[in-house]
Amino acid sequence: MNSIRIERAQNGFVVCMDDPAIVKANRESDGPWKDPQQSFVFDDKAGVIEFLTNNLDKIIPDGEDYESSFDAAVKEDEEGEGEEEDEDE
Repeated sequence: MNSIRIERAQNGFVVCMDDPAIVKANRESDGPWKDPQQSFVFDDKAGVIEFLTNNLDKIIPDGEDYESSFDAAVKEDEEGEGEEEDEDE
């Protein structure tokens, strides 16, 4: 699931999120996994709101999300297990 976390800092706010480009690269790569967690610091609420307004569609894109991808993977795995059981009989 895509998510955004907003935390209070001593001097403002921190917005934490997964970078969609890094998530995509991790999915498509057989190389080392890179942590997609990114943090952005803002002095005030207005900066947080402006950032979210300008970037929300990029942060949480339409279409397939992690949950549906996970559900699809589980379904495929379960279907594969059923075929293996049939072969054993």
